Amino acid sequence: MRGIAASIAWRERRQPPRTPPAPIAQPQTPEDFQPLSPGNFANPYAYYELLRNDHPVYRMPGHDYYCISRYDDICSLAKNTTAYSSKIMEILVSGKPKDPNTVGDSPVEKMGNWGIIPVDVLALQDPPLHAAERKIGHSGFNARFVKSLEPEVRKLCHEMMDELLPQGEIEFVQDFAWRLPMRLIIRLLGFPEGDYEQIKTWCMEGIRSLSGTAGKAELVRNGAGSAAFMRYLWRHYLIAKQRPQDNFTGHLIRESADPDSVMTDQRAIAILLQLLIAGSDSSASSMGSAIRILAQRPELEHRLREDYSQINNFIEEVFRTEAAFQGHFRVSTCETTLHDTTIPAGARVFLMWASGNRDERYYDNPEQFDMDRPKLKKHLTFGHGVHACIGRELARMEIRIVIEQLLQRTKQFSITGDAPFEASIFARTLLRLPMRFELAEQPPVETQPAPSTSDTAVTNGCPFH
Repeated sequence: MRGIAASIAWRERRQPPRTPPAPIAQPQTPEDFQPLSPGNFANPYAYYELLRNDHPVYRMPGHDYYCISRYDDICSLAKNTTAYSSKIMEILVSGKPKDPNTVGDSPVEKMGNWGIIPVDVLALQDPPLHAAERKIGHSGFNARFVKSLEPEVRKLCHEMMDELLPQGEIEFVQDFAWRLPMRLIIRLLGFPEGDYEQIKTWCMEGIRSLSGTAGKAELVRNGAGSAAFMRYLWRHYLIAKQRPQDNFTGHLIRESADPDSVMTDQRAIAILLQLLIAGSDSSASSMGSAIRILAQRPELEHRLREDYSQINNFIEEVFRTEAAFQGHFRVSTCETTLHDTTIPAGARVFLMWASGNRDERYYDNPEQFDMDRPKLKKHLTFGHGVHACIGRELARMEIRIVIEQLLQRTKQFSITGDAPFEASIFARTLLRLPMRFELAEQPPVETQPAPSTSDTAVTNGCPFH
């Protein structure tokens, strides 16, 4: 069983060292930024700006996908589910879209029906079936339920900080940011908490497979891990099916037994997979980014210490400036034209949430971190349209509680080493955040929590779309 630290170390040595080309001082074209280079992944925002201004529909050289970088264009394409489909499992598995002339199930669809790979569901599904599946997700993870989780999240956060903060120095991402949301979702699904290390390793490999930079050997390795993950989910699901519990897995089991429901066992497994992969990574990365920004910006840390009610605004600006998912893919179902560029049918289209979040056409001074800006919650970090993430309120709550308790328990904190991000076009995953903490002299006193910013009309769960 591979641990998380071992998985990260393997990633960082997966390719032999090589001397990267010298950076171009004043890049004029997208290629000048070396889009798939570690340097550009570490700080991609100047590259995104060039795309928005000069190449709003950009085909990545050597790759069959088109990058959409402007806020309004991203919103328009995200809402056009007829021309831009979310059903991309065929592409993810086979590398090409489904042949529209194929009669019956494609080989990939059959693999999904047989339980070998996840079927298209929620994030990878289109209306009208998506609406029915999403309704089931809403009924299991509604706003009232998410609110009811707050005492448990506070208790878990308190226990973990009791264990870690007295050490003085910790690796915040591995030791805390990944563990808290993952331990919570494992409890909610009814899986053994002792399986955390293995589940998280599988989740990391799943995200890595979508990075756009993984080599063939790594994809094969991760594919074997994904198959093992699917077997694990099926094993525990079938055990739970014998005596469904009062948790989300039990909710899916009861839905799949209803002949009038669209839910099936295969779709239930796919939802569980998305809950674990998307939820753990996005919450952990956003949590790590929030603490990293506070450690780098003492004036922001002081402002939040003076007024905890500002934490919600701070979190929204973290979401805008450091989107955990840089974008999501769609596949064009017909030939379309945008900004004089023809996108052929069957092409992958990458909706660049993180670029839209910094679009000068929508935001004033988008590169500035401004907790007081208007339209704070209009960012695209949780997607847009029918696929807007139903887990955003759980992510907000988890991060808010962590910041509150960390400020209560410390005088100050600082970063003591490198804080690298995953080399990925897809996810801005913070891999490490080594930190030093100076504890408060008095035992922490639980303060009144910051008012929730939940939209009462929205129901939520762990982040999946």
